[in-house]
Amino acid sequence: MRKLFFIITIIVSFFTLEIYAQPKDFIFKIQPIGGIILPLTENVTLINPNPTLGGEFAIEFPSWNEYPWQQYLNNPTLGVGFVGLNLGNNKVLGQSFALYPYLLIDIVKTPIFELNWKAGAGLSFFTKTYNKTFEQFGKNDPSWSMKHPLCNNLIGSIVNVYLTTGINFNFLISKHFALNADFGYMHMSNGSVLQPNGGVNIMYASIGTSYKLNTNNSSKTAHFQYLPYKWSINITGSAGYRELYYKDNKGYGIGSLHIGTTYNISNWYALGGSIDAFYDGVFNQQGAGYRKHTNFGRYIILNENLSNKFRVAISINNEFKIGRVTAILDWGMYLYDPIRLAYTDTNGNKYTKRPLLYKYNIDKEDGWNYFRLGVRCRVWDNIYLQTAVKTHLSKAEMLEWGIGYQIPFKKKENKN
Repeated sequence: MRKLFFIITIIVSFFTLEIYAQPKDFIFKIQPIGGIILPLTENVTLINPNPTLGGEFAIEFPSWNEYPWQQYLNNPTLGVGFVGLNLGNNKVLGQSFALYPYLLIDIVKTPIFELNWKAGAGLSFFTKTYNKTFEQFGKNDPSWSMKHPLCNNLIGSIVNVYLTTGINFNFLISKHFALNADFGYMHMSNGSVLQPNGGVNIMYASIGTSYKLNTNNSSKTAHFQYLPYKWSINITGSAGYRELYYKDNKGYGIGSLHIGTTYNISNWYALGGSIDAFYDGVFNQQGAGYRKHTNFGRYIILNENLSNKFRVAISINNEFKIGRVTAILDWGMYLYDPIRLAYTDTNGNKYTKRPLLYKYNIDKEDGWNYFRLGVRCRVWDNIYLQTAVKTHLSKAEMLEWGIGYQIPFKKKENKN
């Protein structure tokens, strides 16, 4: 972990030096953190961790009203945070660390009080994983299982995704000093790239102080018109890798094709729809009594037909634009899904052909719908790179990386 701390320190220091070179105001913030790991899985209940304690150091950059995305979002504050947490059980869960950028978007702003919505995404790092706890406690223990109180089935990899959202409060004491508080949620997992992957979900609160350094340098303010196009078509091809079951030690290829169109309702938000096609190589012959390739028991799939590995869906697309970066949140429904036609479930219950919408248990199958959360970054002209995680409620299915092309069309009318 010393090498990891060194790398993170270099990154944060470099970023700080870059900001010092800019003629803008910026803020240093320190906040102790307290929270609880939500018992979304049986393993969390068995481990029964103490409250999560830690802290965050952040550097924030108030908007200087110089770029279009700042004006479109009512001049938000951009920040970079470094979080360190003790997860409440050093023996099993260890500690976690995260480095991430975030935005503070104004909800209420007065001369002495600010209420903001906070949203951020980055990388998290763990000192304990499933393999480490297994080597330490389970290797020579015949009773060791995924339901053992010393089993860490929440985290299967050292490096994971970090997501956070919540409410931020600022109480301004003087021109330079302020008291700060956050109430929010954070999630850390690897998107099923490595199993097991229960994920860590924390509800937290923090309170601290900040110091604003004023450079007393003015910046040029420009005023920008509306986005020039009403509509755009997005074509994205993505691929990735995932494990199905921690005992198999096998990986499978995954991929998707997204073709959709969105309408720019405002300069920072677009709404649209799409057709999604998914390939998931994990859907081979599997299930109780049929486990040719895997011991995984979430489904019973009797054959190895190629058609089992494809699904086709329609989705509603939400896009939140921040300059070259776009945050995406999609909700989709399968039109073609061979899994809903599986002969039996893992309890032996017989299935007939089910409709598109049906009642299901998320602990036993993915169900008829899904979510996709991701980030898209335009790198050259209309070409963009994208990373996204596809989930079924709280169950992450896959993490994918892709490249795409955006085709804008139908110009908006000129405005004075």
